[in-house]
Amino acid sequence: MPPLSGALPDRPKSGGKVGGDEEARIAVMDMQIELHSRTCSCRGGSWVVVDGRSGSPCTAAAEEGSRLVLGMAQWKSMGKPSSVEEHAEAESRAKEGDRREFNRYAVAIKVRLSRLASWRKDGAQFEDTTTEVVAKGGALVNSHMAVEKGEILQFEVPGSFSAKAEVMYVSGGKGVLRLGLRFLDNLLPDRLIPPGAEPLP
Repeated sequence: MPPLSGALPDRPKSGGKVGGDEEARIAVMDMQIELHSRTCSCRGGSWVVVDGRSGSPCTAAAEEGSRLVLGMAQWKSMGKPSSVEEHAEAESRAKEGDRREFNRYAVAIKVRLSRLASWRKDGAQFEDTTTEVVAKGGALVNSHMAVEKGEILQFEVPGSFSAKAEVMYVSGGKGVLRLGLRFLDNLLPDRLIPPGAEPLP
């Protein structure tokens, strides 16, 4: 499934002319995600649904209860579960008020954030900054870049660690933002958390 990133524009007013690029972005807004159970023939997976049509090869054969369709916003807010079982686990954590999978530590680590080139930006942009809080699955960092919730950044500890990171929330203002990041394709190694660091409550 192709990665979906970046903030999406508002829909054009009725009757307005829509260009090719904007038409594609509006199509993304109408997408849903179909999750399959690990008991399905696909062994669990997430598939894009557009106009009611799923990209899954096993939708028709999936038994009742072994598939679930979510809106794109709901799927992203739950941490992008990749199966029916992961969705159930995320729902359980939300009901218990605990959406954190890993311990967090108030640790300052020098990192580089890179903003990837996209249709909105001709080239990549980067800055060197420090973390306020780190966990194996994400980090809270300061930034002077005007990024938006949902944007995908490259997060690097030079020479030690690199991961794509989704901006889960943005706070602060007046030139300095605080970005809550969730790592998408890697986990922060234990060696980067100083010995003796106490987990935050």
